[in-house]
Amino acid sequence: MSELKAELNRALVVATVKELLTQLGPHFLPTVEAYLRAKYNSTIDIAGEDPALFYRAIEELFGEFGAAMFFYNLLMELHLKPDRRNKETVIALLKKFAGMGDGE
Repeated sequence: MSELKAELNRALVVATVKELLTQLGPHFLPTVEAYLRAKYNSTIDIAGEDPALFYRAIEELFGEFGAAMFFYNLLMELHLKPDRRNKETVIALLKKFAGMGDGE
């Protein structure tokens, strides 16, 4: 995958995350952004740069079920079809989409 395509895909992940959080309600995006700043000294861009860390943050905020549902919706919006619905598969699929090798 070219670096340009990978960069565009990472930006698409971030934009889609923002849209999904906004659709959930007016307080979700600011809450996640504040949490990422406070706990990880990061921004919402971490969703495209480090999907595993972003998954962990969402899981810490909203629990295992909430994170699984959020990431399932994220994958559907990105037209990515996981063969299994577990955390490792979701993270690997997002990493591959974002141009991070084979998702390892």
